[in-house]
Amino acid sequence: MTRRSVAVGAVAVVLGSVLMLSLVWGLQHAALSNPPVLGRSAPNLAIQTQSGDQVSVAGLNGKPVVLNFWASWCGPCVQEGDVLASASSSHPGVEFVGADNRDTTSGFQAFEQRHPHVYPAGPIVSGSYQSYGVAGLPATFFIDAHGVVAASFSGPLDASTLQHYMALIAT
Repeated sequence: MTRRSVAVGAVAVVLGSVLMLSLVWGLQHAALSNPPVLGRSAPNLAIQTQSGDQVSVAGLNGKPVVLNFWASWCGPCVQEGDVLASASSSHPGVEFVGADNRDTTSGFQAFEQRHPHVYPAGPIVSGSYQSYGVAGLPATFFIDAHGVVAASFSGPLDASTLQHYMALIAT
């Protein structure tokens, strides 16, 4: 063996070790920062609507809640908007809340002008999307009347999928 091949082998071993340690750390860190919420009380979260009203998930305890995380820059969020609006109108016993996630004030306002929510929606002012383990948008959480997260769905909802999950929290 030449010195060069020994050096290349040593560098490969060191880089491989660093990569493996980074992967292990990342997996542990992700598990710590994204606690599982299914079957547990919904984490604290409040939004502020365009009119200035604050809506807290905890304040809705006693009613089933559909909590949808969205953003103005999220194409699939627009895609599912009509489905959520229709379900909100046809299920008055279920509270719908739209949590605008990682957005700008102007982005939120422009979105509401083009695609106004028929239920309370706005930027998060208390709590965070991380406490729900949201990794991508849209993400929807279904909270029963006791404040327990019964289910979650990542991606744009269609009517039949939304109905399936809402049946889990119907009273």
